[in-house]
Amino acid sequence: MIDLHTHILPGLDDGASSWEDALEMAQMAVDSGVTVLAATSHSNLPHQREDIWVETYNRCLERLKRLLVEEKIPLQLAAGMEIYASDDVVQKLKRGMLLTLNQTRYVLVEFPMNVPAFKIYQVMDRLLEGGYLPVLAHPERYHCVQHIRAHIYEWQQMGVVIQVNKGSILGRFGETVRQTADSILRHRLAAVAASDAHSPVWRTTSMDLLAGTLERKYGESCPWLLLEENPGRILEGRQVLWEEPIPYFK
Repeated sequence: MIDLHTHILPGLDDGASSWEDALEMAQMAVDSGVTVLAATSHSNLPHQREDIWVETYNRCLERLKRLLVEEKIPLQLAAGMEIYASDDVVQKLKRGMLLTLNQTRYVLVEFPMNVPAFKIYQVMDRLLEGGYLPVLAHPERYHCVQHIRAHIYEWQQMGVVIQVNKGSILGRFGETVRQTADSILRHRLAAVAASDAHSPVWRTTSMDLLAGTLERKYGESCPWLLLEENPGRILEGRQVLWEEPIPYFK
């Protein structure tokens, strides 16, 4: 499996709090069947030093890669960031101040939970017009999607890749979030599922329960598509695969 969304690098955000935590998260991922993991630290936040953020991120990523070799943990790391949406996100990407996923055109983007839908439309349009392929992080947690799920279908039709969280699917963020994630999956609108892991204790990198749940509830091909094929395609810069999506009728 490939986990496209994690916060495994310590000291950069609210994810791993130490290198020991990071190594434990890596081993946990491997033990659950993960072979490749994207280290997508929160980025483009107001308190971060924009001029040195990529340098700081790369330094941490390379250190963890060395530690994995030393500890003989067979996990491949891919670079990337979970980018907090802003009006100037395209300019920052063009200037190299933010990173795409594995140096492809795919960009993992998040919004505040109370974001109005029109703001997501605006940023998605700007990214697509700028030549990027947005991967929308955990939209099932956004209030506007919970109220009007048809937004997801419209974004998918625009060319946005929808990524749902493990914790949402398993009901760990409440019933409303779980039901919204379930609806997205049943309408065949999700292209990727990921852990969004933050620690070895809570919101972990373990993925075997998620894989089993996806297979049991949504069919045998679902974990292959959302946890292997499409994440791999994204990291290689190739077009994702979709089952025929089911639109929402108003």
